Amino acid sequence: DSVGLVVFGDRAYVAAAPTHDVASVAHVIETSVIGISGKSTAIADGIGLAIKRLRDRDAKSRVIVLLSDGQDTSGSTDPLAAADLAAKYGIRIYTIALGPADLESDPTSRDAVDTASLRDIAVAANGKMFRVRNTQELRSVTETIDALEPSPSKAPPIETWRELWIWPAGLALCLLAGSLLVGRP
Repeated sequence: DSVGLVVFGDRAYVAAAPTHDVASVAHVIETSVIGISGKSTAIADGIGLAIKRLRDRDAKSRVIVLLSDGQDTSGSTDPLAAADLAAKYGIRIYTIALGPADLESDPTSRDAVDTASLRDIAVAANGKMFRVRNTQELRSVTETIDALEPSPSKAPPIETWRELWIWPAGLALCLLAGSLLVGRP
């Protein structure tokens, strides 16, 4: 799969352009600093930037995985409008609600996740919403998404170069040595 990373806070930016080098994207994730793009959450801007990167890609499956608490606090656009745009381009959005509590069950919790908003975004973009509270659940969700979006194609072939100059150079050296030996009295 080709994988990229969009980070969003006060505004969204591409942290890793789509690539088959999943290890490099994982490195970007591991070295990212929480809050580097600001303390707000511009979910719609993040979705919009991901759409911009995906809309012209020629792939059987184009997917955005949105990992968020679901509370859009800074965007200039409504997240549902962004999800509708994704659906228009045939891009599915899978949302992952990450946090210990839900606004629906514990509306006074400071770290509550807006699962309703994330569910609405996923439904609007023909995806699915997942609820995650720990790392094990996150691993399970990624395996589920991988099963929902199988990728039968393989990464593009890697070009390797074999240096063949040694063979003609060796032959030339042998011919030179032979002509020097034949030319001696």
